[in-house]
Amino acid sequence: MLTTIGTTHYLVKLYTYNHEDLFGDVTADRRIELNGAGQIAADEWQRSARAYTHLMLDKWAIWPNRVEGIVSLREAENAGSYSSKPGDKPRLLNAFVASYKAAAAKRINLLRNTPGRPLWQRGYQDRLIADDLMLQRVQQALEQS
Repeated sequence: MLTTIGTTHYLVKLYTYNHEDLFGDVTADRRIELNGAGQIAADEWQRSARAYTHLMLDKWAIWPNRVEGIVSLREAENAGSYSSKPGDKPRLLNAFVASYKAAAAKRINLLRNTPGRPLWQRGYQDRLIADDLMLQRVQQALEQS
């Protein structure tokens, strides 16, 4: 059994290819109305996370041209470092994002009848959430979206 020694939180943002509005529309009251592609993006976000024991999703949101959310990584005592060098993105986070992007792209491209078409910008943005106060602020911002 692995013993958990700490949790690290990241704000992750994944943008669509060329920042194209693919996931829905913003309504007059500033709410996001997801279309079929947006619903797939939301479903895959949750489904993909279930494959990773030491990864948890916190607050998240789907925008017309991006997915953003708080991803928490729990490091186990005997699991070693999540990254190969200081300053690198954690391997667990990289694996989750790659898995999510591939699964979502496949399903969305099937829906749109555009197999093989790029859906996502290369890479992703992540920002370490350094403390509980910053975590609360990010959570509140995502709740309001």
